[in-house]
Amino acid sequence: MNTFNPFRFDGRIGRLQYFGFAVVWGLLVAVVSTVVTAGEATAAPSAGGSLSLTILLLVYLVAIVSYGVRRLHDLDKSGWWYLLSFVPLANVVLGLVLLFGPGTPGPNRFGVRDEHAATQHA
Repeated sequence: MNTFNPFRFDGRIGRLQYFGFAVVWGLLVAVVSTVVTAGEATAAPSAGGSLSLTILLLVYLVAIVSYGVRRLHDLDKSGWWYLLSFVPLANVVLGLVLLFGPGTPGPNRFGVRDEHAATQHA
């Protein structure tokens, strides 16, 4: 389960893992933000709810960058290419490449993909 670690920037992940992480984190942020802001429409926002949502969003930001960098590693590209996500139109192309681009078969300069590493050591 080390692959799911949002604070890890080394290694590789495949398309399915990348998409799965996006879905899991998206649902987590949606559920937590709904729960935290549920009573705030009629009452003043609570400091605790806002703080917890801010912390979750910061962890989410680190997670999406981490998974994007590891996905780029699977494509045998440097993680610095993820900076293209801040460039209009280039971010759309980068997103499509990360979702649909096939990774490097077998090992590359960033190692072996995590699911392949488990089968090679068995």
